[in-house]
Amino acid sequence: MLQTILLPLDGSTLSEQALPYAASLARRADARIVLVRATQAHTILDVDASDAQIGVISRAEHDLRASAARLRGAGVEAEIHVYYDQPAPAILDAARRHEVDLIVMSTHGRSGLGRVVYGSVADEILRHAEVPVLLIPPTIDPTWPTDQPLTILVTLDGSALAEEALISARLLAELLGARLHLLRVVEQPVYPLAGDGYAYIPFDDTAELLLAREYLSKLAGRLRASSIGAEIEVVVGLPGAVIPRVAQEQQAHVIAMATHGRSGLARLVLGSVTTGTLQRAHVPLLLIRPTALDRPAPVDQPSVAESVAAAATEAEDREAPAVTVSLTPPELGLVREAVESLLLSTRQEDEVSASLRVILGRLPSAQPGAAEPTREVVGAR
Repeated sequence: MLQTILLPLDGSTLSEQALPYAASLARRADARIVLVRATQAHTILDVDASDAQIGVISRAEHDLRASAARLRGAGVEAEIHVYYDQPAPAILDAARRHEVDLIVMSTHGRSGLGRVVYGSVADEILRHAEVPVLLIPPTIDPTWPTDQPLTILVTLDGSALAEEALISARLLAELLGARLHLLRVVEQPVYPLAGDGYAYIPFDDTAELLLAREYLSKLAGRLRASSIGAEIEVVVGLPGAVIPRVAQEQQAHVIAMATHGRSGLARLVLGSVTTGTLQRAHVPLLLIRPTALDRPAPVDQPSVAESVAAAATEAEDREAPAVTVSLTPPELGLVREAVESLLLSTRQEDEVSASLRVILGRLPSAQPGAAEPTREVVGAR
């Protein structure tokens, strides 16, 4: 049930693009919108910041009151809250305090190394939010059309984690009167050209496609039984490229998918279907962080940090094939700075922080003035 929507704004035109979408959902669900803005004053050293702090808070309140008035004029209940804090902690705190059911926010769409170095509010929210997040990309229509049926593309990979996206997608479909288009992307195995220890495993695309269709057909059948229109599609390819293409072909108005919550260097090295989709798609993304990711490990199992460290040691003992990249000294320094920054921002000992420590240990300091590119091992397969 959708009762409270959190809408973060930062005073930019880009952030305002999320407002019509939040308003549309609030009207349909008879929900209220909580407007939140984080602000801080930046002053020079040894200067009293009190006046500056009061000034930025007053301006933030003025802007939020104007946005709230627009919402109330459209028949939507709205309230405002200003935080003197960094954006991500403020948004997460507001989401918990007001027990919101959905976060609707714009994203600047940064990815790759830009995301690592400069950070991303949306990235941090996705890592820690306990509710679904509707991301509004920068290149998008003003709002959902009202003169045609809507389509929600739901991406599934056969896992229970991915299926959690169906819960939120179904609720959204009921609110918008939309149909669901279930998509399963079957990935072909990728083999290196040469190397010891690699085994070729035959890929039977016919069998894989058949299994994928059977899986989606069962899910679609359950949805149709509860009066939710559902279609299925199975495609062979790379998810990050296939999902936006299918969304365009089906004229989807929302893409719903579960995310594993990777961020920072993990996203850069390991890649991310979510990032690839966000870069290419021109419709809102409904992203759900599966609740299973928050379940504690059994007490008789080692901690995440111990498991990661043990895995790294075991990989080194086996002399596992390594992934290498060519970096100039300035680039190497930039990556080191990014890893250290991410490690400092990690709030608890988890898989991300443990992985960052392992990676940081493999990155020597760049040599100033070196002319040749430096080849550094950044991860093991």
